Order: sequence, then structure tokens, then C-alpha cells
Amino acid sequence: MPSLANATMTTPGSRARRGALLMYVLVLAYASLNPLVGWQWPQAFTLFVWPKYVTSFDVLINTAAYVPLGGLLLVSLRRRAMLRTIHHWQWLAWFGAVAGGFCLSVTLELMQSMLPLRVSSPLDLLANTLGAAIGATGLLLPVGRRTLDAIISWRSRTFSAEPITDWGLLLLAIWFVAQLNPAIPFFEAGLRAAPAVVDGTIPIHASAYDPLILLPQVVGVTLNVSAFALFVSLILHRTKRTLPNVGVVLTVGVLAKLSMAALLLKAPLIAASLSPATVMGVMAGLVLFVLFSRISHRWRAFWASVLVFTGGVMAKLSSVYSALDETLRLFNWPYGQLANFASLTRWLNEIWPLAALIFLATIFIRDANHAADMTTQTHRKT
Repeated sequence: MPSLANATMTTPGSRARRGALLMYVLVLAYASLNPLVGWQWPQAFTLFVWPKYVTSFDVLINTAAYVPLGGLLLVSLRRRAMLRTIHHWQWLAWFGAVAGGFCLSVTLELMQSMLPLRVSSPLDLLANTLGAAIGATGLLLPVGRRTLDAIISWRSRTFSAEPITDWGLLLLAIWFVAQLNPAIPFFEAGLRAAPAVVDGTIPIHASAYDPLILLPQVVGVTLNVSAFALFVSLILHRTKRTLPNVGVVLTVGVLAKLSMAALLLKAPLIAASLSPATVMGVMAGLVLFVLFSRISHRWRAFWASVLVFTGGVMAKLSSVYSALDETLRLFNWPYGQLANFASLTRWLNEIWPLAALIFLATIFIRDANHAADMTTQTHRKT
């Protein structure tokens, strides 16, 4: 009997999975080539020279980054196959996934040789290929197949079965990744400039409860929280209670933000990772969401798009942006890849409102067309 993983590989949602694969490839390319400036003809190809200094952290990061890629490639190559049966076609798909990871790594490493601030390395290539192999192998093992089946079953029970829902889940995953950067304010568009930490203390230039500072931020967070909650309600299964599930998503986001703040930020900034404006805005946003959640699916999409736009504008007006190098001073992380992580999550946080607007507009137009078709059919019957 085919597994759930195989059963879903031939559904329209496979288009969204291909979109997820493309998005992840773009993320890897951005992280590998950032900053995308200073292109020049390579003076030497260090891809064929073993590095003088090797750190276990870099090897671990380069391996882990390609594990999801290997899994996504295997799923894409095995859409029509049964994951519970080991045969030669399955191992050909495994080889294709590993080869795909290798080819992407070679391409990006060669492109790194054209950037003066990046260094290509054969060790990175080996680590990337190993990560792709681990990701592909994991889905061939029984535990990997059972895990994938459990995830797909949970998705079917919790979220809508409509094909567009997979795109919504992809946007939800992007939102969670952006929350892993503790320097990005919760439900605000962009990075607020933070005072420099001097001798372990933070100079206070203005009170967080100053009405001229507090009120615009509360309004921005309120609009963004309500918009996000409506967005989540649109991809949930129609039989699911929206408020508890939205609360779970927000709670996980807050816990991720606080956990990463404790791990990455300097000690004086940990307590400030969630401002008073954020706490008040989240509560007010949930109240506003309850009022909007009673309207139809189509008009929830409409008001969610309005709130995404107005919340984004309000957050822009109430936030002061700081350069990336200034933001990096907030972190207490002795290892590498920090600039790539901060830049990537900041970029994802900035594109999320635009992607959400496109998604919400698609739902509104689709529901409007469906309503028009139903009206036409009713008139024909009468």
C-alpha cells in the first residue's frame, strides 16, 4: 500500500513543493554569495586548494545547510514512486538528489571565487554534498518515511486541503525562519536602530513608554498581528477553531524569538527583545482578529491584505532603520556565518508582506470567481 508521502506527491500541491525547492536554492545562493558586490575575474581557483584553517562549526553549518536540499530534491524526483519499497529507481532518485546538491555546491563555490570577500574551498564542497546525501538518505530510511507520513497526516488534519494552502504553508515557514533573528522586532517591518552597548550597559535615550514612541508602534504591531492571524485562519481546515491555533503559532514564534535572543544577543539586550509595544500590540491584534474572524473566507482575505499593507506602512513610519553592520554589534556570537544569517533573515522579513499580499489577493480573486460561478449555475437551474 502506498504511503501518504507517495499519495501526496501527485497532487497539485507538488507545484508548491517545487516552489519550496526553488526558494531554498535561492536562499542557499544568497547565503553563499552575500554580499553580492565586488564581482571580478577570479585571481585563483581556491576550490582545488585545501584550506589552511578548518573549524568544526563551519563544517557543521555547511553540512546542515544542504540536508533540507537533499530531502527536497529526493521528494521532487520521486513524486510518482512508493517510498516504502526499495528498488533501483529509488536509488537512482537518491543519486540524482546527491548529484543535484553537488552541482549546486560546485556552481556556488566557483561563483564565490569571483567575490573578494568570499573564499571557495573543497572542504565546503564535501560538506555540502554530505549534507545533501544525509537529507536524501533520511527519507529512504523507515524512520524518515514514517516521519514524513506523520507530517503529511498532520498537515491534512490541520490545514485546508485546497492546493493554494501549500503556498500559504511555505509563507508560514518563511515567517518562522525570519523570527529566528532576535534583532528583528516582533511583527514590525525592519530593524530598529538600537543604542550601542558600552561597558555592559545600554544608554537610555527615551522611555519605551513615551506616548510618541509607544503609540505608533502599538498601532503597527496591532495591525500586523491581526493581519497575520487572519492569514493563518485562511489556511487552516474549515473545521478547526481558529483562535487556539493562531495562539499556538504566535506562541511558537515568541518562544523562537526569545530562545534565539538568549543564544545570540548580548546579555543586556535579552530582556529588551520583546518591547512593551510588542506585548500590547499582540494582545490588541488578537482582539481585532476575533472581530474579523467572524466574516466570510473571501472577505477575511480582503481585510487581511488591507491590514498587511497598513501594518507594513505603519511599522515603516514608526521604526528607525540601522545598517547591518550596526545591527551585528548587538550579537554575542563568536562563530562565523553571523552576517549571512542576519542579512538573510532580514531579507526574508522584508519580502514576506509582499508575498503575503500576492497570496491573499489570489484567495480573494479565486473566491470571487467561485461565488460568481455558483451564482451563474443557480440562475441556470432556475
